[in-house]
Formats: sequence, structure tokens, C-alpha cells
Amino acid sequence: MLGAHLLALVAVGSTAWLGYWQLEAWQDQRVADSVDLTRDDAEPLADVMGPDDPFPADKVGQPVSLAGTWVAGGTVFVSGREHEGDDGYWVVTPLAIGAPDAPALPVVRGWTSTPGDAPAAPGGTVEVVAWLQPTEGTGEIDDDPGDDVLPQVRTADLIQHVDQDLYGAYAVAQEPEPGLAAAALEELPEVGALSGVRNLLYGLEWWFFGAFAAFIWWRWVTETAAPAPAESDLEDDPVPSEP
Repeated sequence: MLGAHLLALVAVGSTAWLGYWQLEAWQDQRVADSVDLTRDDAEPLADVMGPDDPFPADKVGQPVSLAGTWVAGGTVFVSGREHEGDDGYWVVTPLAIGAPDAPALPVVRGWTSTPGDAPAAPGGTVEVVAWLQPTEGTGEIDDDPGDDVLPQVRTADLIQHVDQDLYGAYAVAQEPEPGLAAAALEELPEVGALSGVRNLLYGLEWWFFGAFAAFIWWRWVTETAAPAPAESDLEDDPVPSEP
């Protein structure tokens, strides 16, 4: 009896611990998926992604250091951007990383209430620290492709305003230029509904096994502890007569 009880306790205790361990793994995974990189030290853009690389999903909001040349005539204004409750525009200028004819990264220089209030487009070389963001794809259509106002920061729209390749990303300057307000980040890491769900299911599975083991142990105890029928009861039972 003692050995059976110990075996049941070990089985139930082990499954409870394993379920709790998987639950912690699920929580840790969700925390890891939502890490805010915006306060990290800036990394050189080349260490984070190349001009032909897809956007690294784990680098949303990563500060990057940029050095290059502003692309002349490439400035656009992205509509539908808010700043302290006011509707306005992002001022976006591509920055050729390295040589003037190298692939360019669109940089949000800041926010303005109207395009006419924005300072003149910069020129020459510059060094900028900015937060890296994936390009947008809201599906919103540009009603007037001929002007310099865009509904979203999308590579297919931006490429029409420059004569060189673009990165598959954009960046938001940490320090806005004089005459512009700071632009807010559109995207930060989010926890997906299925993030770490495998660990959660494993945890529930272990707890189910533990509950099943406890049920079997309970059934065995109740059946073993049940009093055996007395001999007198057996003798008093009528014996069926043979025909």
C-alpha cells in the first residue's frame, strides 16, 4: 500500500511540476516576443540588415546608426499621422547609405501639420540615429501618384520618387530636425495570439495526465479500502436449488 501511495504522489507531483514548467516557458516566450528594443544602444545598419535583406522580424524598433547622403528630390509627405492629437504629415527623405548612388533607406525626419510648413529638404552627408521599422502595407491607394503626398510608407510608392534602390524598411529619426516635431513610432513588437502556444498546450496536457493519475489512485484506494463482505453474510445468502 505504501509503495502504491508513493508512486501515485510521484506521478501527480511530477506532472504538476512539468505543467508549471511549460506554463513558465509559455510566459517567457511571450515576454521575449514583446521585447522593447527602442531603448537599446544603436547598432550600425549593416549589422542589422542589408539592402536586399527582408526585414528582420526581431528588430522592430531597433535603434540604428546611419551614415550617408540625402537623396535630392526624394522627399515625400506621408498623410494621416498624428502628433499630440493633431492630424498631419510625416516628412520622409531617403538617405543613401554610404555612397551617393548606394541603396537608400527612407528616413522620417519628423512631423509637420502641413507640407508647406516643413523645412527645405536637406542635402549633403549626415549621420543619424533612428528607430528601424518595417515598411507599411495598409492597402490604402494613392489617389494622386504624381504628387509628393503618400498615404503610407510603402516601398512600391517611395521607389517612384527616387532613381535608386531602397531598403525594405524605413527609420524614424530619434531627434527631429529644426522646424519639425518628433514622429511617433507606428510599430512596436506585439505578442501574437499563438506566441508560445505549444508550451501552453504541453502544460495543460501534463496537468491532464496528473488529474488522470490522481483519479486512478483514488479509484484504487476506494476499492481497496472497501470492507470485504462478512462470512455470515455469505452463509446467509440463499443457494439456488437445482431444478
